[in-house]
Formats: sequence, structure tokens, C-alpha cells
Amino acid sequence: MLHFKFLVFLLSIVMLYHSGYPEDASGHRLAERIPYPIPLVKLSVIDNNTAVRISRPESADYTIISGFNDLSVKNSRSQTEKTTYRESPDKAYYLTDFEARQLLLTTKSFIATLEEFEKNLKNEKWGHCLYLDAFLPKFIRGFYLLLGASRNATEGYLKNIRSFEKEFDVSLNSPRSDARIAAWRKNPEGILKLRIASKELVYQLKMWEKRELSNPNRNPEIALSLKSKESLDLFVRIYFFSQTPVFCSPSARDRH
Repeated sequence: MLHFKFLVFLLSIVMLYHSGYPEDASGHRLAERIPYPIPLVKLSVIDNNTAVRISRPESADYTIISGFNDLSVKNSRSQTEKTTYRESPDKAYYLTDFEARQLLLTTKSFIATLEEFEKNLKNEKWGHCLYLDAFLPKFIRGFYLLLGASRNATEGYLKNIRSFEKEFDVSLNSPRSDARIAAWRKNPEGILKLRIASKELVYQLKMWEKRELSNPNRNPEIALSLKSKESLDLFVRIYFFSQTPVFCSPSARDRH
């Protein structure tokens, strides 16, 4: 399976180089995208933005996190095994052990991606940054909705997400990606801020993993630490070069 995946990845690179650089709808030549393995799990928003499906390319298994009932699906050649994790309505905002495990899986992939992203910024690997821009914004959108679904509070996160949704396309041929990375390259100070924000977000996510997600004595009322949330908000604002706050203030039960 790993050998096959490597061949597919290698073929995608060969096709990219032999097909020439893509063009946007106006016929303008887009900058070169350089593919590389991105460790992000796949987050798919479903059920009218009220649930998030978490999956990995190398597995047919997946999980679904929603406001009340979460689902684990394990697929094999002979059968499909489904397990439902139900939550009582009065405690639907609690972060269950199952939800904590899924967030731990997701944040680990996020951390690995951010660490590589910061190195690419430092080494001016703009082709890698362009390639990642087709995936990272969508992941961040799914990550916020995953946090909302785990707390049965997706509507509040949706209001926040709409302020940056228009800034990206889920496409390897997006002129928005070209414009974004071109703006970074013209602003060395902005790149430095983005690198610092990336490192800070990595640090805070690691602390969140240690103190809450992997802690058997964690507080189930904490879905995301306040410092982690602030770091994520800041990273998103700098990534999209927004001058206005992107996210609402956390509710009282999130102030930890």
C-alpha cells in the first residue's frame, strides 16, 4: 500500500512538471506548485455544517463528530462496523473521551503541518506554500467546525468562519493562492509575524494536548484552551492578512 501511494505521489509530480504551469480563468499563468506529502487528516463538513467527518487517505475508516451523537465507522473487505457514541442533551457541550481522541489525532496532524509550513516560510519555498494553500484553509475551516460540533455549538463558529471563507478556494489552480503568497513575499515583516504565529500555535496546541486531550484527569468542559484559541485566531488573521478580528470572544465556559 505504501509503495503504491509513493508511486501515485511521484506520478502527480511528473504530470505537474510535464503539463506546464496552470492558468487561471483569465489565461494568466499561475505560479509553480510543488507537491509534497501533507500530514493533515481530511476534515469534511457534512449535515448542513453541523457535523465533521474525520478520515485519513490511507484508511477506509472514518469518524463523524456532531452535536449529540458521534459515530465511528471501521471498514474491512468483509464488513462495516459502526459504533455510536451518544450524549445527553444537558451535557452535549462536554468534550467526551471519544471526541478528545479525535481532536488529538487532528491536532497532531495540524502541528506537523504547521512545523513544516514554518520551515518553508523560513527557506522561501514558495512552491510548497502555494501547494499547501489548496488544503490548509479548508482544514482550518473544518477544524473550527470540529471544535463547534464537539461542544454542540457549530452555529457560533459558522458566524466567525464566514469572515475568511471568501479568501480561499479549494483548488490547486487558484489565483487567490497566487495573490496571497505574492503578498507575503512583498512583506518580510508579515512573513516573520506569520512564522512567529505558526510557532506559537504549535506550542499552544502541544500544551493543550498534554494538559487536556491526553490527560485522563482532564476537565470535560474545556474543548480548547483560551491560549490555544487566541493563538489560532491570531494565526488565521495573519495568514489572510486581515486587519480586523476574525473570531468572536470565547464564551464563559471556554475561558480556561
